[in-house]
Amino acid sequence: GLPEMAYDIRALEVRQDTLWAAILGGGVCRSVDGGTIWISFNEGFETQAFAAGVVVMGDTVYAAIEWAPGLQPSGVYKTAVQQANWRRSGTGFPTGLSGITAVAVTESGVMLVGATLGGSSGHLQVSLDRGATWQNRSLAGVQGVLSLAVAGETIYAGTTSGLYVSLDSAKTWQSVGTELQNAVVDDLLLFNQTLYAAVDGVGVVASANGGASWNVLTGNLPISGDFVSAIFIHQGRLFAGLSASHGVWSRPLPATGVDDGAQMPGAIALLRNYPNPFNPSTTIEFALPQASFVTLKIYDLLGNEVATLVSEKLPAGRHQRVWEAKGLASGVYLYQLCAGELSQVRKMALLR
Repeated sequence: GLPEMAYDIRALEVRQDTLWAAILGGGVCRSVDGGTIWISFNEGFETQAFAAGVVVMGDTVYAAIEWAPGLQPSGVYKTAVQQANWRRSGTGFPTGLSGITAVAVTESGVMLVGATLGGSSGHLQVSLDRGATWQNRSLAGVQGVLSLAVAGETIYAGTTSGLYVSLDSAKTWQSVGTELQNAVVDDLLLFNQTLYAAVDGVGVVASANGGASWNVLTGNLPISGDFVSAIFIHQGRLFAGLSASHGVWSRPLPATGVDDGAQMPGAIALLRNYPNPFNPSTTIEFALPQASFVTLKIYDLLGNEVATLVSEKLPAGRHQRVWEAKGLASGVYLYQLCAGELSQVRKMALLR
């Protein structure tokens, strides 16, 4: 039942017993028997649809449609899951946006569409009201958004210039760690609190600390002159779809997500403390690419040192310390991690 252009399946979505496929030139198809039989789900589209992404939220299915001359205007289209009757969703989405790569939605209904050829239209479109209205929130200095993943309200964006994260509904973005800076992140996947990424020139990597540090899981993948275009997890195995003619490869999932990979080289990574704001204690996590003498100190905004949490040599890997802010007034404090000649500083808020 798949159309002839099914070789260009851009996205797969699974909800309960239904499998959805977004097909460039073939619109949306669905299967209720695990992919044996596919049925076109395109009623309501006026012309051939270039579907680049599909997501399901509740009883509604959303499809990101890419612009092509003489065909459907670009945008996010929606319909009920029971029967197709597609309608373009909301206002503000550029009608001529091409190069759409990914669509994602958070638990609260924040929707995002990434693209690589945004031009003046922007390469990240965001809706805070489930697709009713759209606005451009492109990432400064990034040429294109290639992949999106969400964990609760945390949004990850794989771009042509590394990995970024937003904790405030895509209002602001921060580069994650240092190991993937300037890398091309083709695909992202969150599974059991582990973040997997397909990275040009590296292959498949995994992080158990929100992207602060990564392990390489590429192994024997033939990525020389090629790249991993998509990753997927099914029945305890990690699948990688390669470009060109190298097909699909799979391997067992590591027991803890990242336990058997080689550590990627990189600098120190100081993560956000949690909870933040806090009262009276908070946890600070950091990652070291190699064994180092480390200091972790707390300062007030006047530069006065109020606590030293670490002052010792630590092995490479992930570490955490708990700070008990007893006897201190409410306000903003700084925590600084130093390892050798490298240092990072973050802010946190104590609320009594």
